[in-house]
Amino acid sequence: MEERMPAVPVAPQATLVREVFGPLGGLVECGAALESVTVGEFVARHRGELDRLLEVVRRLGAFHDASMEIMDGLGYLREHDVPPAVLLMWSGCIEEPISDLGAPRTVRRMARAGADRQLAHLLQALVGVAALRGGDDVEGRAREIAEAIGAVCTWGGAGRGRSLHEVFLMWRVAFLPGLLMPSSDSAETFKRRLREYAHALEGIVEHGQ
Repeated sequence: MEERMPAVPVAPQATLVREVFGPLGGLVECGAALESVTVGEFVARHRGELDRLLEVVRRLGAFHDASMEIMDGLGYLREHDVPPAVLLMWSGCIEEPISDLGAPRTVRRMARAGADRQLAHLLQALVGVAALRGGDDVEGRAREIAEAIGAVCTWGGAGRGRSLHEVFLMWRVAFLPGLLMPSSDSAETFKRRLREYAHALEGIVEHGQ
């Protein structure tokens, strides 16, 4: 008889979906800065990719409409100003907070670093949703995650110069040790599922499998 992995604890939908929408919003704001357009223009340019990514999110988490509508409530996809201080936050304070944050080179540096960070955070959020709510089809879900991240990497600003392989490596180094080390508070069932996704994604990005 095939051994089945014990059920992984399920977090509330609103909590999980916000973990995805945060970095996605950061990518939109950093991407708009990198493409030197407004947020509204950026969203219009990339509406197709955004819609596909959101559909992947819905499927990965089996989220209901109310959970998906949280994105609209957060306002990331509506026209709004993105002050330099917001880019500083997304970038992890790569610049001194007291420096001239509005200088073009500074804005670009913060937006570039912010986009890199949020790509890794987005991958972590998608894997987390899939691990907690995605069922047993790890290979299929991993392919969906890879396609979603790959689509973001095609964006002219936020994804410029980054490949799915690079995002995978950033994610593996930045997130997995803290979640998988013996000292981690992560449940053993969650660790096991994370390892399965890490292995599946490694096969996709390194061997095209």
